[in-house]
Amino acid sequence: MQVQAITKNFRMSPQKVREVTRQIIGLPALQAKAVLAVVPRKSARVVAKTLASAIANAENNNNVDPTTLWVKDAAAQTAA
Repeated sequence: MQVQAITKNFRMSPQKVREVTRQIIGLPALQAKAVLAVVPRKSARVVAKTLASAIANAENNNNVDPTTLWVKDAAAQTAA
């Protein structure tokens, strides 16, 4: 089962966000959240907020334990 969360209208270049998202792909969700907490970039705060939303979506909508979640994919796109 896949769970997703999307952040829209965030004004930052996708390249800056991709640098942060590459660090968390393949990690357990709670470990990825801990990694994002220590990254000193503005984009890391937004990615962490989106990850927290995805974890909450999994818990509330699908009754999934957050310790079993993994980050399969994280993407940043241009708004065009």
